[in-house]
This record gives sequence, structure tokens and C-alpha cells, in this order.
Amino acid sequence: MTATASRRRPSAADPAGSPVATYYLIVAATTILVLVGLAVVLSASSVTALRIDGDNSPYSLFVTQAIALVLGLSALVVGSRMPLAFWKRAAPWILYASMALLVAVVFLGESVGGNRNWIRLGPMSFQPSEMAKVGIALYLGVVLAKFRKELTTLKGILMPGGLMSLGVIGLVMLGQDLGTTLVIVMMVAAAFWVAGAPKRYFGIGALGAAALIAASLTVGESRSARIDAWLNPDMADPQGVGMQSIHGLWALASGGLWGLGPGMSREKWGGYLPVADSDFAFAIIGEEFGLLGTLLVLIAFGMLAVAVNRLVQRHTDPFVQITSAALGAWLVGQALVNIAVVIGLLPVTGVPLPLISAGGSSLIMSLAAIGILMAFARREPGAEAAFAARPSVLRRSVAVMSRGRRG
Repeated sequence: MTATASRRRPSAADPAGSPVATYYLIVAATTILVLVGLAVVLSASSVTALRIDGDNSPYSLFVTQAIALVLGLSALVVGSRMPLAFWKRAAPWILYASMALLVAVVFLGESVGGNRNWIRLGPMSFQPSEMAKVGIALYLGVVLAKFRKELTTLKGILMPGGLMSLGVIGLVMLGQDLGTTLVIVMMVAAAFWVAGAPKRYFGIGALGAAALIAASLTVGESRSARIDAWLNPDMADPQGVGMQSIHGLWALASGGLWGLGPGMSREKWGGYLPVADSDFAFAIIGEEFGLLGTLLVLIAFGMLAVAVNRLVQRHTDPFVQITSAALGAWLVGQALVNIAVVIGLLPVTGVPLPLISAGGSSLIMSLAAIGILMAFARREPGAEAAFAARPSVLRRSVAVMSRGRRG
């Protein structure tokens, strides 16, 4: 038997070759990240809640996050059970709805942190750009799989996937949300790469993205100040523009190997990390749970990356391959950007750490994306038969109890 044949038919004793391994990698990674996120948000948001209004409960922001978690888990469970045909049909409608909301943001949206990307819905706010990430991933999966053979020309690149991607990117840029724009650009690049677009177009796209970023850096004094603080860290003011970057590094350094302990972060209590529960949640993880806590987060995102790679490599449906690549670029790529900001490799961009940072829109849509990946994993070649052959937890429990009564 050749080496290629052995890879195509992995041994049943090899857990990495099991068709259900992808599914359980996603479940394990998501469980770790969500539990770590709950601990960090509970720890960091209590200080933020007291700072906003000392008369409120310190758990008010955590309750909001818990509600978002319930909604997100509901979307995950329902989405993971949907057939592939459902996601193919829903793709354009999800994208069109998110683009309509992005247009509404231009006229009715609220500005937070210099970015106009929120819509107020009664007592709650919603970020349509998070929904647009799901929409563009599914849409590109459908159209690029359908027109895969036509991606050899510029017209094939632009029609219709490229133009629709540019439309989404443009609408997000109108809100001056550079961080989310970069994430969507990574998603689009990953989708076209897996779809088989010629490499020369990635060079053209990189030049266009660089020009777009350079132009956006000139918009807004706060953004240019953050760039200057990043380029000149020795001259940054620890009490001014460079406060979060400097104190984020101090938080990581003070955590050491084991951390200061849950709830014992000094930076959050001192108010040196105003967004400790969201953009700089990774710094709080390092301070309270130490190097081991940060490694656990990195391992979980690594597991998610492996699962996405398995979907791209093992699945036979090009829609699944392309959509999985885009969703993986979002979740893992955004995590890498967030972590790079915290450790000083990138300027502050304002993107949250997926599945961990506070933020209802981000958490709900991230869990919805996980549900889609789980739906894909359940239909990986051989997975459906493997799941059908395994008795459910309930049936195993009943069987054990029955044997115990007979004994």
C-alpha cells in the first residue's frame, strides 16, 4: 500500500484519523475558551461595573455576558444540527441582512471608542459587522465553490465574490472600524486561497490592503496617536495613549508562571486597563492565571486551527472547505491579532478575543460560527456512520444502571 493510500484510509486505532476527531476537537476547544472567558469576564467586568455606577451590582455586566452566552449556545446547538443544504440556502440572506444593518449603522449607529459600528436595540446594542463575518464566510463558500473554475481571471475573481466582499469591507470601513476590516480581509483571503485563486492576485490584493490601511491610519487623531505610541514605546505615556499597551505588558509580566490568582489582577483594580474584560482580556489571563493560563488559551485556539484544517483537507464538499477556511481565519486569525496587540507586536486595534472577551454580539456570532463548523464536522466523510454506531450517553447510562440492578 502506498503512503498516499494509507493517509486516505487511516487506521481505526489512530485517533487523529477518526472521522469524529474534528468534531470533538471543536467541542473541546470551544469548552475551554468559553469557560476561561466566563472566569475572566466575571473577574474583570466586576471592576468595570463598579466604576460605571457604584450603586449597581458588580455582576451586572457579567449577567449580560451570561445572557449572550445562553443565546450563543442556543445558536450553536441549532446550527450544528442543520444540514449543509440549509446553510447553502441561508448564506445570501444572512449576508444581505447584515449588509442592510451595516447601512443602517451609517445613519443610525452609535460610536464607541471612535468606531461607529453599533445599533442600539432598546437596552442592548448589536454590532452588525459580527453578523457580516458569518454572512460573508457562507456566501463566499457558495459562490466560490460554484464558480471555482472561473477564478483564473480578474473578472472571475470579482464576479460575484470579490465585489460582494469589497462591498462588505467598504461598509465596515465607513464606521472607521479598522480592526474588523482587517479580520474580514483575512477571511476573504483565506476563502479565495482555498478556492484555488491564482497566487498573483494575492499580491495585488496585498498591495490594495496596504494602501487601504495606510489611508485609514490618517483618519482620526486617536488612531494615529496609537500608531505613534506603538512605534515609539519608550516615549509612550503610561498614563495617556500608551497606557493600555504598557500596562497590558506589565500585567503579563507580573503574572509569572502561576499567576496572582483569580480576581487578584492589580491592573484592573488600578483602572490602568479600561477594557480589561474585552480587548485586553488576554492580559488579565496572564496576570491572574500566569503563563500556564495563556498557554491553555493558545492550545485551545491551536486545537481549533487543527480542526479547521481537517475540514479543509478531509471534506469533499468545496462549500465546506471554503467556508471553514473563512470561519477559521476569523476565529483563529482574530485571536492572533488580539494577542499580538496585547504583547506589543501590533498597535491597539480594538478587536476582541473570540469566545473569551466581553461583548454580546461577538460571543453570540462566534458561537454561531462554531455551530456551523460543528455541522460541517458532523458530515465529514465517515463521521455520520461513526456517530450512528456510537450509543448515546443516555443509552449508555441506562444500560449501566440496568446491569447494576440485575447484579
